Amino acid sequence: MDVEPNFANEIQSTQFIETWAKYDDIEISTNLDLISDIFRNPLIQNNTIIKMFLLNIALEKLTLHNLFPFIFEILFEPTLEVVNALKPILQAIANGYTLTCIHLRMGQNPSNPVDARFENRDLAPEDVIDFLNRTNLRKMQHTRLFVTSDSEQALSKIVSQFPNQTITISGPILHIDRPKNRNDTGRGVLKVIADFYALGECHTSILTPSGFSGLANRRRIEPYQNLFKYDVSNRQIERCHDIYEYGKPPKTVDFSLYCRVIFNYSSREM
Repeated sequence: MDVEPNFANEIQSTQFIETWAKYDDIEISTNLDLISDIFRNPLIQNNTIIKMFLLNIALEKLTLHNLFPFIFEILFEPTLEVVNALKPILQAIANGYTLTCIHLRMGQNPSNPVDARFENRDLAPEDVIDFLNRTNLRKMQHTRLFVTSDSEQALSKIVSQFPNQTITISGPILHIDRPKNRNDTGRGVLKVIADFYALGECHTSILTPSGFSGLANRRRIEPYQNLFKYDVSNRQIERCHDIYEYGKPPKTVDFSLYCRVIFNYSSREM
């Protein structure tokens, strides 16, 4: 598909939406970012959906990389229960507080008997606390800390250090792939979804490797802004950088390149 010149030309300079409308299903496999080409096509800029996106993002910034938050909000509307669970966090932001988010994926989720334990992350809570202390979080009166984890112990360590600044969402810890105890599934799923939404409202994010928080982070309009990852190889909190600042992303999933791989939902070749 990527080497088919007619396809690229169709996207860039034809009424392809009308052409494709006669089909029930269309499947496209490509590693090209065609978003910019679509929005620059003068023949479809009067399309209602195209106009909606152009009102929110400047044309020169329209890529698959930063279009995700808007597509997500269009496709998925949170239920009233999720909105209510998020109220303390959204209210804090509305009151002028900045939100620092932490997700600690420790492994061995209590609801999943086959979930692996990540022993090399055992000291992650202490390392994150040390990082926060070095950034003088205690003195930042207008900062609130949202913390979520698959470990109650790890969560408690953070909360105990910053009791007056921490916000959490109550509910049982649940691994939604394979929950062992289905008695609390409803409350557990509500917490998972609310945590997911909360992780997309952060001004600063500190994340351990996890597909859950990696995808949740993509709800942020600027997903790489003030984004930090925990590197287990040296127990350091390292700043991530936008993959679009570099050339082609790596093909191998090297943990040292975690930010550029896990958070890369662009259509560039992996």
